[in-house]
Amino acid sequence: MTRKAFCPGHITGFFTLTDSNKKPMNRTGSRGAGFSIGLGATAEVNVGERGWVIEVDGERTAFPTVEKTLYNIAHGGEVLITTDIPFSQGFGMSGACALASGMAALEDLGEDPSKALEYAHSSEVFCRTGLGDVVAQSLGGFETRIKEGLPPDGEIKKQKIEREVVIAVLGQPLITPDILSDPLLSEWIKLFGNECMEEFLPDNGFDKFLDLSLQFAEDTKFIKEQVGDAIDALRGTAKGSMAMIGNSAFFFGDTDEIIEILEEQTDPDNIYLTSIDNEGARIID
Repeated sequence: MTRKAFCPGHITGFFTLTDSNKKPMNRTGSRGAGFSIGLGATAEVNVGERGWVIEVDGERTAFPTVEKTLYNIAHGGEVLITTDIPFSQGFGMSGACALASGMAALEDLGEDPSKALEYAHSSEVFCRTGLGDVVAQSLGGFETRIKEGLPPDGEIKKQKIEREVVIAVLGQPLITPDILSDPLLSEWIKLFGNECMEEFLPDNGFDKFLDLSLQFAEDTKFIKEQVGDAIDALRGTAKGSMAMIGNSAFFFGDTDEIIEILEEQTDPDNIYLTSIDNEGARIID
């Protein structure tokens, strides 16, 4: 029997790394703040007996983050994944695919789908494709990751917010494992990420989040030319920043005006109108 699950994409505005190489996986991750979005990944899974066959958007592929998640659940089966937005652009799509696939597989076996969170989180940390996305994606909404890791070891606060958001891809994909493994970049992330968290936690409002997200992107110098041009074009019109970590950006405000301005910066096919997803990862069939 086939089961289907959806996991929202996720955008991090700012984050900081922790010295957690020797910690167990459930206590490893990142601190930071971000939000889940209505675009993400849908996984349809039929558990079998020997080897996992994974197809993403119609193409059979090797997908270590998904495979490592699934091998914690069963020896094999078929996974059909469809995605709404690109990989390696700061939208948490590797985690979305892993969590949706794991939930659908567990549902197919008649087990608790929520157990997939532990497997997907461990897989993301091991593969260095993310350090906290799936924890946030499992809940949805606008979240603050106060302490790294999975609850109850980790601590996360969720707020429900009804807001539309425009996201735009503005350059080539960035390889997350390369960035997270770079010692110099890691130190910059820790320095400015810690400063943002210290300023944010006493007043964790959404406008403050948007201001600090832009400050973090500018301080770390992650912003590349096209992303910077789009942010500059929308100053005074919308609030937004770079999606961590991708050549992409997100904006809140008058969505029609935002899209009109962004269409001067990139191909319309690279612009997406969505909203904050407050439900989180879920079984849909």
